[in-house]
Amino acid sequence: IYFNINELVVKTNGISVGEYTHFSEDIGSQSRINTVRLETGTRSIYSGGVKFKSGEKLVINDFYYAPWNYFDARNIKNVEITNKLAFGPQGSPWGTAQLMFNNLTLGQNAVMDYSQFSNLTIQGDFTNNQGTINYLVRGGQVATLNVGNAAAMLFNNNVDSATGFYQPLMKINSAQDLIKNKEHVLLKAKIIGYGNVSAGTNSISNVNLIEQFKERLALYNKNNPQ
Repeated sequence: IYFNINELVVKTNGISVGEYTHFSEDIGSQSRINTVRLETGTRSIYSGGVKFKSGEKLVINDFYYAPWNYFDARNIKNVEITNKLAFGPQGSPWGTAQLMFNNLTLGQNAVMDYSQFSNLTIQGDFTNNQGTINYLVRGGQVATLNVGNAAAMLFNNNVDSATGFYQPLMKINSAQDLIKNKEHVLLKAKIIGYGNVSAGTNSISNVNLIEQFKERLALYNKNNPQ
């Protein structure tokens, strides 16, 4: 079976402990959710969320999350975000929202916000397929995106007309707030591969591709690209 859901809103009632919605059938390879909204929970003891039994693939267009809830998609082989993965407008980021995936793909032109509050688990592979990871500086540093297995950084030769630079794969906002003379690790994985989709090349150790990747790493002081 498969489903096509326009909007999935998850909200706990603040009374029962550990409530969750369980998709108890295999969701197949064609299931889609246009928008997922995890609304702010009452507090950590009442955390609830969503679980899936199994599935080959789930495509989500927009995913907004907030504290004290979870989205456990580890039993789905592949999840793809096609537009946005971001902290929702509701509530404060002071809390934990657990987002758990097996293999996660950030689709072309999609944007993923990432900070210490994201609490994102990728136990398998992560593919950034020409999207942008938007790192938010907190306390003078960025949070490291940890990947359980392999990571792939796929980029193209498109230029952002507003900046004149290549469209970034990774963007650090408020870079002026980073602690100076300190190593900041953006991504950790067992192996990281790079690929230029425009040129049709990919390699784990191709020095030229690594240099091209560096040209797609953007630092922003306030809102000005560097």
